[in-house]
Amino acid sequence: MGGLLFVSQAMLDSWAEQGKIDFVGNVMTLVASDGHGRSYALQPAVRFLQVLGADRDPNGLLRKVKSLAQLRTLGAEAVDDSVVLGDAAYEVEPGFLAEANAVEAASAVRQAPAAPHGQARIAQPLAASSVAGAGVTPPASPRGATPLPKDLEARRKEAEALARFLLENLS
Repeated sequence: MGGLLFVSQAMLDSWAEQGKIDFVGNVMTLVASDGHGRSYALQPAVRFLQVLGADRDPNGLLRKVKSLAQLRTLGAEAVDDSVVLGDAAYEVEPGFLAEANAVEAASAVRQAPAAPHGQARIAQPLAASSVAGAGVTPPASPRGATPLPKDLEARRKEAEALARFLLENLS
């Protein structure tokens, strides 16, 4: 699950009160003055803060983030700001995993032509022309080096934009 960022519920509440984000379903969009805010798919998750009533972490979860789906797979039960897994109880911080790639992939699937009846439609990666049309120039590769993925520069810029937003809005 690369490219994910944990955003606490408290931080989302603060941003929403300040009008810095909008929501449509599970998609959070950063409000931008130019009207082209970046969007992130949100998935409910928790960050593990401490083990309650024990000296050690029998499951190795401290300082990790797990989605609620992952917790169900582990057999854990999340209630408010705690999670119980086996005999261990944890204090957790509720929040969400934010992923920009999920929004882009869903958008690409919606824009792809319909498949003939009875055939599944498969999402295709973004074409290099769509990346170039977005004003993104892929980095040049040194001679003899393996070329970088075409979307690497776009992902780097996406991460930088989110980092700038977070730095400007963390209080």
